[in-house]
Amino acid sequence: MSDRQEFYAATVEEAVDKACKALNVAPDRVRYEVLDQGSSGFLGLGTRDARIVVENVGARAGAAYSEGDGAQPESAAEERAMLSGDALSEVSRSVEEGGAGEGEVPDDLIIAIDEFVISLVGAMGIDATVDVYDSGEAISVDVVTQETGLLIGQKGETIDAIQYLLNVTIYKSWPFAKRIVVDSEGYRQRRVEAIQGMAHRSARRALREQGPISLPPMSPAERRVVHLYLRENPQVTTSSQGEEENRRVVVSPV
Repeated sequence: MSDRQEFYAATVEEAVDKACKALNVAPDRVRYEVLDQGSSGFLGLGTRDARIVVENVGARAGAAYSEGDGAQPESAAEERAMLSGDALSEVSRSVEEGGAGEGEVPDDLIIAIDEFVISLVGAMGIDATVDVYDSGEAISVDVVTQETGLLIGQKGETIDAIQYLLNVTIYKSWPFAKRIVVDSEGYRQRRVEAIQGMAHRSARRALREQGPISLPPMSPAERRVVHLYLRENPQVTTSSQGEEENRRVVVSPV
């Protein structure tokens, strides 16, 4: 197999995901170059596929992803989920290993992030104001708009995609590696509180009924919030069951 292969998909991130699955490696072991961003439009969607060339820099086949223990993801989709999960669960995590999240954010990096987000939400047809600032453990991007629902998307999928694309795009050109978190009107904190409330009620029910309780299907990021929230409760354990969109957390009494 050649060390360099081309992959095509509707968006760059989907092409990366396809490459990771085809090569059976974790995203942090793959380097890629964007040959074509695809046609203009939100997240590169349009009439022309995005095209990347991938260099496999060391397979880490079978790298298991445990949602609750901070392990590395094994696909680009799970990498996106972990990035969004970090914002949801308020767990400090670097975009890259080693020294990330330290140091003062350069002004020109703040400007680059601001310009990118303004351009991206503008391509979505959303009128918004963007505030980018260093919040300590992360670079925070607050997007204020009258169309918050459109910006966030169903179950936060759109805002998570924006955050992932922003991290991937910015850090292809910058050595600085503090995580970038995109939020809108406190959405992420509200979502955290809603998921934690659900986890708390499920744990109480599991103890009351002395049997496992299944939560509704959730994204990897949302499941991770449940695992992290309940891991300090010695009376219950959590596990994930099901496949893909039907995967869910099960809370069981010890």
